[in-house]
Amino acid sequence: MRKLAIAAFSFSAAIFISLYLLPYDLLLFCCAVLAVASLAGFILSGNMRLRIFIAVLSLLAGFLWSWSYTTMFVKPHWEMHEETTTITAVIADYPVARQTRGFHVDAKLRQEGRRAIGTRLYYFNETDLKPGDIVEAVAQIKRTDITDDGERFDALSSKGIFLSAYISGDIEVIDSGASIIYIPKKIAESIANKIDEIYPADISHFLKALLMGKREDLFKDSGLSASLSASGIIHVVSISGMHISFIMGFLALFVKNRKLFAMLGIPVLILFMAMTGFTPAVSRAGLMQIFLICAPMFRRERDSITSLSTALLVLLAFNPYSCASAGLQLSFAATLGIILFTSKINYAVSDSMRGKKVYRKKAPRAIINYTISSFATTIGALVFTLPLSAIHFGYVSIIAPLTNLFTIGVISLVFPLGLISALLGFIHPIPGIIVSYPVTLAARYIVFTAQTIAAIPYSVVYSSNVHIIFWLAYIYIMFITMPILKARARQYIYPICIAVILLFIIILITPLLPGPADDAITVLDVGQGMSVVITSGENTMVVDCGSISTSKAGEIAHEHLMSLGRTSLDLLAITHFHDDHVNGVEFLLCRVNVSALIIPDPEGSYLAEDIIELARRRGTDIIYVTQTLSVSLGDTKVFIYPPLGNGDENERGLSILTLGSVTALMTGDMSSANERSLMRFADLPKLDLLVVGHHGSKNSTSEELLCALMPDIAVIPVGRNSFGHPTQETLERLEIAGSATYRTDESGHVTVIG
Repeated sequence: MRKLAIAAFSFSAAIFISLYLLPYDLLLFCCAVLAVASLAGFILSGNMRLRIFIAVLSLLAGFLWSWSYTTMFVKPHWEMHEETTTITAVIADYPVARQTRGFHVDAKLRQEGRRAIGTRLYYFNETDLKPGDIVEAVAQIKRTDITDDGERFDALSSKGIFLSAYISGDIEVIDSGASIIYIPKKIAESIANKIDEIYPADISHFLKALLMGKREDLFKDSGLSASLSASGIIHVVSISGMHISFIMGFLALFVKNRKLFAMLGIPVLILFMAMTGFTPAVSRAGLMQIFLICAPMFRRERDSITSLSTALLVLLAFNPYSCASAGLQLSFAATLGIILFTSKINYAVSDSMRGKKVYRKKAPRAIINYTISSFATTIGALVFTLPLSAIHFGYVSIIAPLTNLFTIGVISLVFPLGLISALLGFIHPIPGIIVSYPVTLAARYIVFTAQTIAAIPYSVVYSSNVHIIFWLAYIYIMFITMPILKARARQYIYPICIAVILLFIIILITPLLPGPADDAITVLDVGQGMSVVITSGENTMVVDCGSISTSKAGEIAHEHLMSLGRTSLDLLAITHFHDDHVNGVEFLLCRVNVSALIIPDPEGSYLAEDIIELARRRGTDIIYVTQTLSVSLGDTKVFIYPPLGNGDENERGLSILTLGSVTALMTGDMSSANERSLMRFADLPKLDLLVVGHHGSKNSTSEELLCALMPDIAVIPVGRNSFGHPTQETLERLEIAGSATYRTDESGHVTVIG
């Protein structure tokens, strides 16, 4: 069996290397090199020679399959890149509202003489689409493996979606397919709708993510998603191996016969995998469970390593690009860590507890065993996922073991009971609602725990801090060295204590290390959005925090604040309530203590309602600006001017002037007409810094404003966008004004020091 594991690991390693490290044109060359290298196996003998042959030939097969798959199934479709044509596609899922405007839906693009290929359709006119519908539209086709930052592939490719189709007009539904392959998706959508019916609004979006992997509504609640991330349990809403184990564990409570368990369990697994869209992480976990279930039936040993690696091999054989999935990588790494280390950690800690007086009593022993088991499982899962999290997300939750200890047992009950309540709801609403009561309480407990633990300062550390990288390196060197030295369980206590002490030292000294000056203004690179950090002595202010080209504006701002050692904000000002200026605000409110929130009149904005409600819960003072507000931020004087226009949200925003070591003006997205109103309304001085309005739109940053204020430096907060920002007209006006111009999409964070 382990020979199969060697083959699977080698094949998977070759796929990973070919997608991440090697150019496509070198794959065949690598195959030739490996074919020659396999001859070296003849030098050896016995099992070692067999293992070498298996490993090398599996590597060769992996490289060859990666090249063949791309050549046969993907590259022919890439020829359509940048082509505008009439397309025919079969809808494969339900539409999702985009963060900015419009919708997207996954589909299979049909082309004459070619295999249908996964395509994501982007459109603006709301259309009632459901899985199985056959549609026609005029669209511009683009490859999903080419991004503006030069990456070879992205999350779409990992799900078998290799093209994007941008539809400018209407979508015509020409037929409604009735294929059974879309039934699981329709079941999943029905369950999600039933959850909305029987559960309160404050918890339904969390349960839809937990039970069905539908996270669109959850991510709209950026405050909750931030808390789940910071507390280290965001994985519970990413359907993966944990959910598969919950299903199988719950089924095992009622079905003891091995054959009956297999007969029921395998169809349930396949149905659940189909309902969640056969995502790489779920497919890996489901296949692994199927192999483990079937092994005894074929008189084979239940070998977890072999099942894990074989599941990965099968998955990559269907789509080599699935190895690009962060979810699959984390799921595989967590499972591998649990298999290799959890039992050893559990035994070592339990062994050190035996003989203790408290351990001899039955009730405390059960509690201790549960605590040790949860701790060991969490640590085992973190062994390989920590570096992956740092690479993919740029941060690590150091509080995750504590959160998992308090929540995993409850989650294991919420998951099956939540599904049961939804299924009962289809029979009759009353049974579903009755079962929903304990599930609602338990779900609220999970959310409360995540929010409480996430509020602990430094619950998250960022990999951009080089000291954290060294700390993680120490942890891994310790866990590699100690087993080699054959250390006893108790001997692990000392290096672990040293690791904890080092972490606290890093946290404490970070604010004391040399860095940006205390008096500075930093325009953050948050993509197509805006966030500005103002520091004056020990005081800190943030103006806006949002982006429409990334969902991580709040994380970016929080990371910058942590790099400065700032765990609280004196002021958080919002110029206006558009996503590109506020969709990271809830994240910030959850992660740092904010003394006062400064906002314009929200006038019924749904974004404002959520932010205001969260600010109130967090004990933040809310200041509505209806006339000029003057506040002190250390030695800096800050003037917040009220909205001077009407109509569009952009014209009803605040503008902010700082007078201190850096004289700066931020106008949000106001137009040139409103800029002229501002100059008449306020006595504006010559500027050191102008944060260019509306991301460089031609309708802002007027010639009159530039001539009157003569900014030495102009910073354009801009990212990837389809609006043409910054426009050539604006860039030319800034050049004529003599301003040194910087763009965050080119320069990254831009800091101006007084």
